[in-house]
Amino acid sequence: MKLRYILFGLVMILSLSACEKEIVLTDEHRTDRLTINAIVNPDTVVYAYVTEANDIDYFNLIYMRADYYHYNKISADKKYMYLVKELSAQALRNAKVELVVNDRNVYTMVFDSIGVTYNSEYVPKFGDVIKIVAESNSNPLSDGSVIGLDRVEANTQLPTTTPRLYVMGTELKIKAREYYKAVEASGDTVEITDMFGSDTVMRINLKIVDPVDEKNYYRLIVKNVGKINFLPNQAYPTTMSVDYFGSEDPIFYDSDLIKPYGFLPAYFSNVFSDELINGKEYEFTVETRMRANSVITPYVILELQHLSPDLYYYLKDIEVFRISDFDLYTNPIQIWSNVNGGWGVFGAMTYDTHIVSF
Repeated sequence: MKLRYILFGLVMILSLSACEKEIVLTDEHRTDRLTINAIVNPDTVVYAYVTEANDIDYFNLIYMRADYYHYNKISADKKYMYLVKELSAQALRNAKVELVVNDRNVYTMVFDSIGVTYNSEYVPKFGDVIKIVAESNSNPLSDGSVIGLDRVEANTQLPTTTPRLYVMGTELKIKAREYYKAVEASGDTVEITDMFGSDTVMRINLKIVDPVDEKNYYRLIVKNVGKINFLPNQAYPTTMSVDYFGSEDPIFYDSDLIKPYGFLPAYFSNVFSDELINGKEYEFTVETRMRANSVITPYVILELQHLSPDLYYYLKDIEVFRISDFDLYTNPIQIWSNVNGGWGVFGAMTYDTHIVSF
């Protein structure tokens, strides 16, 4: 009996004892990959951000957020590259990048040190099938060595049609200033107001004509613009624009967006499919505020973008990512990518744009 107790005690002692081993993390065996981020449209030459990405993809974290602050026909504006040194540091300046159009014509993409992009001379056409192929070594490590990165490629096809957006009517009304809950970089939720918006609101009645018998994906941009002098005798007024707009129409409802973000309320998304409107003419209403104290007549830019499927899925994942990236208890968000062997997105869009003055 005593022997049994002795053996039990030894087992307990062994089970409760532990050894500690320190693991040193280095950059020598990183799983680096090439990242391609580009969106093509029929208005301009193709250019792409070709960067190095490692396990903690810092470039993409910033890039994906920037897409929501600065709506352009490409996913991020080149001028904002200057504001974030990390973006430039991740860029690969000696990569071999080629553009293949319709499996026939091949164009060499040349590095632009100002925009930190690889640019081509080709302007896409409706229906083009476009592929980007890139290969490179990594940026130099601390000891001057480099890592061979796998060759990557990404494909997209421009939509064959332009979406049709019609402005059916507008109405101005006075509305009390609104307050919104926003998530700061620290993760704290604060209450903010649209400081540069007046109490004049424009209600805009719009109509989408959706093509029949095909799956379509859209993003609606409603950007209100004005110019403001912040200082006396300011030579060039500062352009103020806000991409936020409001609408209670069901096409903007997304059940995955359970929390607000910035000026955007929970469950609201301006990226949507034609699931509710397939093959129909669909009318709806949006609201946007006038830019306060503008030295010009404020105006609204309305743009319906027709997205390639990969770009649509990428943007929808980002919308979930942006409301959960500071939440320690949330599951990791997997961002859609169509870059074979790497990360990022290569998308395409066409668009229909209108300008309405207040």
